[in-house]
Amino acid sequence: MGGMKIERLDPLQLDDVTAERCAAINNASVKASGIDLPPTTGAGFAGQAKYTHDDRPLDAFWLARDDDRDVVAHASLDLPVWDNTHMGLVFCSVHPDHEHQGIGTQLLQAQVAAVQEAGRSMLLTFAFRDTPTVGLLTEHGFEVAQGTAQRRLRPQELDYDKIRSYADEAATYADDYELVRLDGPAPEEWLPTLVEVFEAISDAPLDDIDLTPDAFPVERLRKFERAMAARRQHLYRLLARHRHTGAWAGHTILCVDGHRPGVAIQEDTTVIGAHRGHRLGMLLKATMLLWMRELHPELETIDTWNAESNDHMIAVNDKLGCFVNATGVVLQRHLDQAA
Repeated sequence: MGGMKIERLDPLQLDDVTAERCAAINNASVKASGIDLPPTTGAGFAGQAKYTHDDRPLDAFWLARDDDRDVVAHASLDLPVWDNTHMGLVFCSVHPDHEHQGIGTQLLQAQVAAVQEAGRSMLLTFAFRDTPTVGLLTEHGFEVAQGTAQRRLRPQELDYDKIRSYADEAATYADDYELVRLDGPAPEEWLPTLVEVFEAISDAPLDDIDLTPDAFPVERLRKFERAMAARRQHLYRLLARHRHTGAWAGHTILCVDGHRPGVAIQEDTTVIGAHRGHRLGMLLKATMLLWMRELHPELETIDTWNAESNDHMIAVNDKLGCFVNATGVVLQRHLDQAA
């Protein structure tokens, strides 16, 4: 280890040069694992550190520097505030040239200490399957709680006549619903009525993950919108509304990345339980793709993640043209388990 030093940094003090280095570490790690992902940018990395989904900085951020003071690894901690306050979300990335030197272990020890100091009892993270990260975490008491898969669409290669036919067919089962486009923040008066739509994501499979249902009060919805704007993630939402009652029935969210031209991320797609059975999931997702073809014909990739047990959403995604680009796992460690 020589003069390897772990230092804690205020995420708000993350400068451009350091952010670029952290992004380069992520990109090198992904490349070494043989995974095809659009490269992370320094500005994008800094945005995620300074503006979590709750429009606040990460709770803790660490850098590992070698003898020459070069950054060779980084780690982070995010402590949920609205729900699941028993856990901390942790991430760590070590440059491939510096693996197997105990750096990841040191960073993990710092994360564990910070989680314990915050009075929490569980660590949760996500990792690509069959990578050194998974090996390190399982050696230190983490257990795999869910299998996941990243699915990808290539919008410029899609058969849009077929996608339109899927939307038209789904619409025949959804006569009682209308679709509403939302480009950017929601009107203030909508927010209280959108809470139930966002909270419907809690119906997604958790498998063995030790989590409680997500809570989305109005304040959290607005903070999410502000955070995405600060991170230059342009929000597009398509909502299904019941014609007779005016109640929201479901939505799908897509973020177009302002830092990486041609890249978009599929966020939540949910349908409230009382409105299921009308093929709203297919209607929403197919219509979103048609809308994005109009607004963003330059898009090259749209990536999304699904639990491997989420058969219904996987069926919709695959029918639309998704393919599995990478596989991953959700790992958790209860702090009464092995160190």
